[in-house]
Amino acid sequence: MLIRLGRLTPGYFRLLQRQVAGEVQTQPKDRMVNHIAMLLAIVGLGLSYYSTRKMTAQARSIPAP
Repeated sequence: MLIRLGRLTPGYFRLLQRQVAGEVQTQPKDRMVNHIAMLLAIVGLGLSYYSTRKMTAQARSIPAP
């Protein structure tokens, strides 16, 4: 489900609050989009973790002058 951002008005914020509270139900149009979004999130977190580990490994291996 792709979320289109509308104008940032008080009415739009109330709509978002009602959706979070469960008063307004939205049906996903395609379940595959949810799976792809989850996969991209996991890949992004994994890449972030990998990059952080590489940076800390380099910082440890560089001798101080």
